[in-house]
Amino acid sequence: MLDVTRLRVLREVARHGSLTRAAEALSFTISAVSQQIAVLEREAGAQLLVRHARGARLTEAGRVLVRHAEVVLAELRAAETSLAAVAHGTGGRLRLGSFTTANATLMPRAVSAFQQRVPEVEVDLTEIDRDEAMAAVAVYELDLALVYEFPVVPLQVPANVELSPLLVDPLHVALPLDHRLADRERLRLTDLAEDRWIQGVHHGSTIDVLPRACRQAGFEPRIAFRTDDQMTVRGLVAAGLGVALAPSLTLSATPSGLVVRPLSEPSLTRTVAAATPAGEYRLPSSSVMIEHLRRVAAGLGPHCLPLAEPDRHAVRPGRRPETREDKYV
Repeated sequence: MLDVTRLRVLREVARHGSLTRAAEALSFTISAVSQQIAVLEREAGAQLLVRHARGARLTEAGRVLVRHAEVVLAELRAAETSLAAVAHGTGGRLRLGSFTTANATLMPRAVSAFQQRVPEVEVDLTEIDRDEAMAAVAVYELDLALVYEFPVVPLQVPANVELSPLLVDPLHVALPLDHRLADRERLRLTDLAEDRWIQGVHHGSTIDVLPRACRQAGFEPRIAFRTDDQMTVRGLVAAGLGVALAPSLTLSATPSGLVVRPLSEPSLTRTVAAATPAGEYRLPSSSVMIEHLRRVAAGLGPHCLPLAEPDRHAVRPGRRPETREDKYV
């Protein structure tokens, strides 16, 4: 295996045509340069230099090796530059996972602002279930993931993952325009005990959120249809085939044909957070993205409640984010 330091020495000798001047350029002794060339010749299995009274010249083998050395050293300089950019959050790649309803407003607005600030960072986006996202962050397959927690379905946080709370997202209920309760300003789950439900979760870790909340309220929900497609949920509700939960994150995209009302139900309030690898494994660009996520969260309107940036030690690896009950009693 050819040594990079010795390739650099050979390149300097080729540039200056002399071991003495190469030694001065490298801040080496002449003896050290001579020794490095001797070892490189043994590694290469060929004579690389011919010494003469006025200095040294390359052999054909030396010229071939210097051409390759220039390429290798240029690539190493590029690698060092790229690593420095990653270390300062101004380059490299950021792998971001996000759940479906965050993709309506929170994620795209934050990513857009992030890319305007640091366009050199490539952002890879993945739609992913919250528990799968947490597992991907824990094994460093994602650099940052948006996740959420309901009181009725707590979030399991690995010890090497850190959570940064972003906002509190109270769920609302979507009703068809002619629903008997459409004129109410606020509803309780028990008001909807006789209704059919269109559940906006067909697969994933939070499929039990609606059933558990209804059981805590004293009834078993009549689930008419389950789907992961929010457009399907809205279409079925607008057609009068049921009612559905509606996260505050999606209210700005509510189509005509629906009425959305707040729910007086603490168990259906979720905390949204950013999950990152803990400590030194967290990319600086992740911190920049979290700044933009906080700014977007603060501007989402009266329904979403932004969480203030915590003290650096307030959110430690393995801790869940505070719930609405913790922050807003």
